[in-house]
Amino acid sequence: MARSDLALATARRAYERAHVLSGLRGVALGAALTALAIALHRTSSITWLVSALLVATLGALGWRGGSWRRGALAGVLAGLPVFVGPVIVFAIGHGGHCPDCPMPTLQCVLTCFATSSLAGVAVGTFALRDPSSLRFGAGALATAACTGLLGCATTGLGGATGIAIGLAAGGLAGWALGRRAAHA
Repeated sequence: MARSDLALATARRAYERAHVLSGLRGVALGAALTALAIALHRTSSITWLVSALLVATLGALGWRGGSWRRGALAGVLAGLPVFVGPVIVFAIGHGGHCPDCPMPTLQCVLTCFATSSLAGVAVGTFALRDPSSLRFGAGALATAACTGLLGCATTGLGGATGIAIGLAAGGLAGWALGRRAAHA
């Protein structure tokens, strides 16, 4: 094997190792969020489904790299208020936390919608600042939805619907506001 071929093979292995490690960090982040969701919220089969989806998405987008990876991390950060919002609202309003909640409340469902809308605006706005805004936005919306669903799916279909509508509407609003500011 020639010296240049050996150098190329070494560089390729280092490149692949870095991507695999980044994917594994995404998996670890998803596992940590799952553990936190178990501690803070009621768990159901939906929790495990969303958790598996979040772990797989973070692992795949972390491995993919670039705008996908940046968007995935931004989405997790944007989804954290959605993740903890119902717990805070329930604790303030009822003196407990979600595992003690016998039935989801309207306040929790509205909290899911409001925080998801704000997360969507943040994702849409920050996506425009990335060189590959569509990839960043897609990765961020996917992980923000999964992160939020870990918390708001405990409120049932209303919370999950609130996340979907909130992220979509907020994302479009953020994109529109960001585009307007860029052209001004």
